[in-house]
Amino acid sequence: MPKLRTFLALDSADKIASLEAIVLVLYAKALIASVPPRRWRSRFGAVANKTGLAGDIATIRRVRLAMQRALNNVPGAPNCLPQALAARWMLQRRGIASSLFIGIQRDDAGIARFHAWLKVGDEWVTGLCDESVYTILTPGDADPA
Repeated sequence: MPKLRTFLALDSADKIASLEAIVLVLYAKALIASVPPRRWRSRFGAVANKTGLAGDIATIRRVRLAMQRALNNVPGAPNCLPQALAARWMLQRRGIASSLFIGIQRDDAGIARFHAWLKVGDEWVTGLCDESVYTILTPGDADPA
């Protein structure tokens, strides 16, 4: 019952955002499962579209915290891409433009490792990482596989 008690203690905007995040991250997870990695760039919209900080910082942080709450309550621990997509959709609904980044990093054996993150200007929303270790995939890139 501690999770329910914690949820009930939230203000109404945080409750709604948390429930929205749970639903959207589950939807994003199912959607990603049906799309092969070579089609991510075209299917999930513009990537690496650097935007300035254009939005209420409190709203951006509310979305980030709602996503963190959702991840603590969603089965199957969704990875970075469902998180970034769900947060992006939440921000879009609130009229805030964001930048979705999908990067690739190859290990010593040449095996590709993908990572996705979302930012509004320099403000991190999901996927905090060292961006310099990833090659950003853009819509015109060749297939990474």
